[in-house]
Amino acid sequence: MHALLLKLHRWAGLLAGIIVFVVAVSGSVLVFENDIDRRAHRSLLVVTPGPSRVSLESAIAAVRAANPTAVVTGLSLPQAPTHPLILSLKGTTFGASVDPYTGRYLGTWDRSSGLARSIHQLHTRLLAGEWGEKLVGAVTALTFLMALSGLVLWWPRKLLLVKGGPSWRRVNFDLHNVLGFYSALFLVLITLSGVIIAFEDVTDPLIQKLDKAPPPGEVFSQPVAGGRRIGLDEAVRIATGALPGAMATAVNVPAPGKTPFRLIMKFPEDRTPAGRSRVAIDQYNGQVLQVVSTRALPPGSKIIALKRSIHTGDIFGAPSQAVAFVVSLMLAGQVVTGFLIWWKPGKLAVRTRASAAPGTGPATTTAS
Repeated sequence: MHALLLKLHRWAGLLAGIIVFVVAVSGSVLVFENDIDRRAHRSLLVVTPGPSRVSLESAIAAVRAANPTAVVTGLSLPQAPTHPLILSLKGTTFGASVDPYTGRYLGTWDRSSGLARSIHQLHTRLLAGEWGEKLVGAVTALTFLMALSGLVLWWPRKLLLVKGGPSWRRVNFDLHNVLGFYSALFLVLITLSGVIIAFEDVTDPLIQKLDKAPPPGEVFSQPVAGGRRIGLDEAVRIATGALPGAMATAVNVPAPGKTPFRLIMKFPEDRTPAGRSRVAIDQYNGQVLQVVSTRALPPGSKIIALKRSIHTGDIFGAPSQAVAFVVSLMLAGQVVTGFLIWWKPGKLAVRTRASAAPGTGPATTTAS
């Protein structure tokens, strides 16, 4: 069984090695995705804090003044004093930036392009669209199995340190084992959460079955003839009161009708970029229609809410991000050291020469 497991582990690594290496290296870079974005678009994504903020309606007016045909569908609210307001524009992948202190329109940029987005697409889809996403998901599942099999293969020797040896191959072998052991637990969590994310159409409904109650249903506003909707700032105020301790990070701009205000809320302990809590508010009378708090989620919904934070290392902030960065690089190192364990150019050359020699039969080749 050990010999069979070793062969499966080896060939899985050889077949998927290049993809694993690309996904691992790009994943380590994505730990700093938001920082990369802010540096690349500093004039649009970094502002100077002021004494007070303008209304959200003023921000929308500033964007419309600069882009008369633009239809604003939502706003991402600042989560730090130096963050701007980001407005989403209907039918485009563009974001419009507004200084929340002065109301000044800063410009637009394509959020589907740029260095950080390209690295994200490389990591999740190999720059190959939907089939690339499925391939990455399958390779991630294979990496999960290799992490488990690697622990089984590590057990007989129990190498905890890289020992000096007479050849670089011995050092490389020890390094492969040591990297695998110390990264194994975190690698299992990262790859398992990655599989759940890649195949969420299948995995989310299965995980949701852990909840005893069905997921929250759809809610709607009650249109009022000739009625006017409440303001965006009022919607944020109501949502903040409905979910004490959480801050609003995003709000939609619904068209007149049954669509309610939907606000994404974030608790201090929630390390995801926008948060996972939600509040729905009737756009006409301000009634709170629904509250979903991550602090009160049942088990299945809790796992679904945490899957991205576990995968990216956001779950405990900077310390877990540092672990995710290091483990991703350790995985890339395992790909390289694993290939070098298999790669024996001298032995292959001997076999090739033996096969080509006159009168050499199968027995001679085998002995070589």
